[in-house]
Amino acid sequence: MLLVYATVSVWRAYRNASRLAAELASYASQQAIELEQAAARLNEHGFALEHTASELFPKIQRILAFVEQPLIAAAIPWLIRRAFARPYRRR
Repeated sequence: MLLVYATVSVWRAYRNASRLAAELASYASQQAIELEQAAARLNEHGFALEHTASELFPKIQRILAFVEQPLIAAAIPWLIRRAFARPYRRR
């Protein structure tokens, strides 16, 4: 009698583990398909992104060269406060 109970318990555990493994395999397959699609989109638009970056980065470097000057860097917090209409609070 104990052998029958143990066999049934083992069989149920095996079926449960098999079901969970199938669900996990299905989920992993879906994730792999989504990653493949994302990689394909990135490869498709990679040249356009590279072209945009080659045009944009020199402009950003020119702006950073201007912003890195000490007087400009010191004035940026003041400009931000004025842009949001928040006066300087004294402590």
